[in-house]
Amino acid sequence: MRPFFILSILALYLISGGFYRTNAASKSEIRQARAAEKAFLEKNKSRKGITITKSGLQYEILAKSDSDQLPRPKDVIEIHYHGTLTDGTVFDSSLMRGQTMDIRLWDVIPGWVEGIKLMSPGDKYRFYIPSNLAYGSKGNGVIPMYAVLIFELELIALKEKTRGKRKK
Repeated sequence: MRPFFILSILALYLISGGFYRTNAASKSEIRQARAAEKAFLEKNKSRKGITITKSGLQYEILAKSDSDQLPRPKDVIEIHYHGTLTDGTVFDSSLMRGQTMDIRLWDVIPGWVEGIKLMSPGDKYRFYIPSNLAYGSKGNGVIPMYAVLIFELELIALKEKTRGKRKK
């Protein structure tokens, strides 16, 4: 009876959080990740051509079109993108798939929303997105916690079928 009791207590411990604690990031890992994010953004902001928004989003303009159209909240936006971590690891890329992607602003991370609102069709920007405008302390799949995301985005088109007529 006693071995059964001990095994039951051990099972309850593992189920109730003991297992979780062994897999959770340590305070040291969290500090390191946040320090790496801060160091990258601090160094990057001093590069020539980098602009910083109030939220901390950093960007550089790679190509500027003559268009003055800006995305509106309900637009369907056709884009090409290439996403990497600061170490160069590619985590997602429409370019590598050879296919553009249609998005709506409410379906993407806050860093994309803010950045895409700056762009017109034909523009190409590189965004350096702090973790608070991306996946924060949780990360997402191959994206670690507190990761700065680097996206090269090209706004291909604002889909006309969703734009309606502009008020004059």
